[in-house]
Amino acid sequence: MYDNKLKKKLAAGRKVTGCIVQGALPALVEIAGLTGFDFVFIDAEHGPMSESECEELIRAAEARDIVPLVRVRENNAALILRYLDIGAMGIVIPGLKNKAEAEAAVRAVKYHPRGGRGLAATRSSDFGLRSLKEYVRYANEQTMVLVVVENPEAVANIAEILSVDGLDAAFIGANDLAQSLGFPGEAGRPEVQAAFDKALADGLSTGKAMGAVVRDGETSQDYYSRGVSLTLASSYGLLAEASRNFVAASRS
Repeated sequence: MYDNKLKKKLAAGRKVTGCIVQGALPALVEIAGLTGFDFVFIDAEHGPMSESECEELIRAAEARDIVPLVRVRENNAALILRYLDIGAMGIVIPGLKNKAEAEAAVRAVKYHPRGGRGLAATRSSDFGLRSLKEYVRYANEQTMVLVVVENPEAVANIAEILSVDGLDAAFIGANDLAQSLGFPGEAGRPEVQAAFDKALADGLSTGKAMGAVVRDGETSQDYYSRGVSLTLASSYGLLAEASRNFVAASRS
């Protein structure tokens, strides 16, 4: 484990941007690091990657000095442990609805006395080649806990969710929020945007960092100007946009 530059930047009030990777493609992670992204969002919820494949993505992140976060499938302590032990510097929890679930997530990520994460000589602790006592202290300081706000319950409870000690930030998932509100694929609808605005305002009032996904036609600055600190772009989306532009220019 090494210093979490993402956590340090957010603590200093800086704006950061990350790249979503949904495939077992270490080169994409390396390119994200080489091109200046602050963090990589390894999507083990929607991406068809095994834990061992995620380990290779994390290793690629370390090689290119970019912070690896992993979005897990569910708020499950045993599952979360698997990704922490292979070296994730932060865990992103989907589908949270209330404060109790946020507290459970923090307990799963942190060691005693802040939580109940199991301790072993794994990759994250340099395979036991460092003091486990020192590693526990360092991991509790450096490892992040982030959540995704993607349902009406989370919108209503976001201030309580973000009040949990040890929870670093929340992303607002506009597409899932639209789905949960009954408007799948319509993130731009007024009802969805109203829920997004409420979640953002209530979240910012807690002083915790807020994040959002930059969709087609938007820029990170659109969100930074509204108080968002973390923006995300899909690696597939960036490739698709560049491909469309290249093909269009080739045929003009």
